[in-house]
Amino acid sequence: MAAPNALYLPLFPLGFAAFWAFVCWLISRNGWQRLGQYYRAPATPPAPAETFWLQAASLREPGTVGPGANYRGVLRISCGPAGLGLSVLFLFRVGHPPLLIPWAAVGPVEEKRGVFGLGTYFTSIISAPDGTAAVEIRLGSPAVAAQIEAYQQLLRLGR
Repeated sequence: MAAPNALYLPLFPLGFAAFWAFVCWLISRNGWQRLGQYYRAPATPPAPAETFWLQAASLREPGTVGPGANYRGVLRISCGPAGLGLSVLFLFRVGHPPLLIPWAAVGPVEEKRGVFGLGTYFTSIISAPDGTAAVEIRLGSPAVAAQIEAYQQLLRLGR
């Protein structure tokens, strides 16, 4: 007869994978799935876009207090003519379909300061197709914020 611990050893990877998938799905409930209802990316990739790898951002419902869902170093953010693209690395993909948010749904970018004036971050409200505020996105990268602002300016100019 095998030792009881030896029986559990093969089950550990399966249990860990199930737990990991559950945690990823649970995190996605803080805004990503809401955006996924409206802005799931098409199967064919859009036109070429400026892509920023391993970015950090957080998503939360507008007006709520707290950090929401934090994505630190696991996001791929792309800015192109079709809109703002968001996707997570493969290991975190459960519950996180790739998103393509049209520029008309992305609100103006606001620069804000952290607690005690330490650190700078950028926020924008992403609206649902009916115009209601769906999710607030908080970005840490000035380069991504500048790219979003550039596309918003092109949208205002009608290009």
